[in-house]
Amino acid sequence: MKDGFRRHVATVGGLTAVSRVLGFVRDMIMAWLLGAGLLADAFVVAFRIPNLLRRFMAEGAVSVAFVPVFSEVKEREGLARAFRMAQQVLGLTFAALAAVVVAGEILAPLLVGLIAPGFLHSGVFDVTVHLTRIMFPFILLIGIAALLMGVLNSLGHFAMPAAAPIIMNVFMIGVPLVLHVAYPLITSAADALAWGVVSGGIAQILVQIPPLRKRGVPLKVLWDLHSPRVRQVVRLMGVAAVGASIYQINVLVGTLLASLLPQGSVSYLYYSNRILELPLGIFAFAVGNVMLPSMSSASARMDAEGFSALMGKGVLAVLLFTIPATMGIMVLARPIFSVLFMRGAFTNADVLGSAYALQMYALSLWAIGYTRIQTQALYSMQKAKIVVNISWISLGVNILGCIVLMRFMQHAGIALASSCAVLVQLAIQHRYIAHMGVRLSADHRSQVVKMLVASLIMGAALIPLARMDVWAHGFTLSSASVLSAGVFLGIALYFGLLWVMGVRGGLVGHTRP
Repeated sequence: MKDGFRRHVATVGGLTAVSRVLGFVRDMIMAWLLGAGLLADAFVVAFRIPNLLRRFMAEGAVSVAFVPVFSEVKEREGLARAFRMAQQVLGLTFAALAAVVVAGEILAPLLVGLIAPGFLHSGVFDVTVHLTRIMFPFILLIGIAALLMGVLNSLGHFAMPAAAPIIMNVFMIGVPLVLHVAYPLITSAADALAWGVVSGGIAQILVQIPPLRKRGVPLKVLWDLHSPRVRQVVRLMGVAAVGASIYQINVLVGTLLASLLPQGSVSYLYYSNRILELPLGIFAFAVGNVMLPSMSSASARMDAEGFSALMGKGVLAVLLFTIPATMGIMVLARPIFSVLFMRGAFTNADVLGSAYALQMYALSLWAIGYTRIQTQALYSMQKAKIVVNISWISLGVNILGCIVLMRFMQHAGIALASSCAVLVQLAIQHRYIAHMGVRLSADHRSQVVKMLVASLIMGAALIPLARMDVWAHGFTLSSASVLSAGVFLGIALYFGLLWVMGVRGGLVGHTRP
């Protein structure tokens, strides 16, 4: 594995880890201020609407449609032409997302009613609409930020795009603490959190400007919608919007159905998703973001051998961390929620409900990572329609699974249905990519088996720790120390077992002969 790949993945993963930790701090503050009741449910639903559209229209579609075309133009026509194409796409993105924001402000009651029908004819409905209108401009802000991140990633700069979410979380933490707790200029905690979202979106744009200027990227907008390259991006963006966002669409379906269940169900699913996003962001999405420009360039050069090598490298790098993360989260779900969230309005019953959902979501953690790399590979080859077709099948499985399983498992059935949908998506994608001649070598498959064995042994060793009585008391010095020690011992045991079994090297090693 080349040093550049290791360095970029380590940079993106490290910065993403900081962002996710700050995200946990943000969620702990949210749990402290809002608990897991009606007000928390209102904020979660209100934030999910612009956040889903961010993944659906802005960040997801822009990145997977823009980066492959930008890389192709850079490889075949030169950097100046690529910059001009980026300016044209920026103009289109601004116009389209501004229109979406205006429509969202007007149609906020309809959107809330569609996403959370259980809120209709209740006091929480008006609060949710109010919060949605505050946060809806976030779609435009993050769409522009995502495009700027795509330009920097395509130029081989990954640090600032990975650091931008850190700035976002700083504002989401700082605004409620300063303007609601320390100086109560905003009387509602939910309003303060919502304004923190908008402020963070602005900050993510501003921090991209210095590295863009340093690399000579012209920061202006061109309004040329007739460019064939812009039309190419638009075509890819149109079909990529669904495919790149299927995971979030599944979460949206869960939110809709959870609003029909007992109070707190929406929040349980939200908090468990936040835990799951830590390993996904650090490992799966970090590797995927680094791999997309490289695979796009290899595809543009028609370098089949190099493309296959990159694909295998990305899959192994993801599985090395997501397989043990899956096992660790399954075993330590209750301790994690007890230490991180059990305080203030967040009770032991909320811990148990959230932990149950987290265990069901965690079943597919490794599969989400694997699917991320396969999806990036298909997008780099500009095979967006294939991704979309597979995504529709996965979405159907998720909806059917939710309807069936929530009858028996309540909110945890929704989480389990989401995991089943991801596994179906993974299987179909894998079959398609294998038919294209891209597959793991025998040595790579052997390494995956060793990762699985080491993870199972690690999980078994952590079970006694998870059954201790200390977790019933929430965060204490004792519980925090035991959880920290368990995590570090689990990591040491896992990698020690891999070493004994002959797995060597950096992110993904070589097998000892």
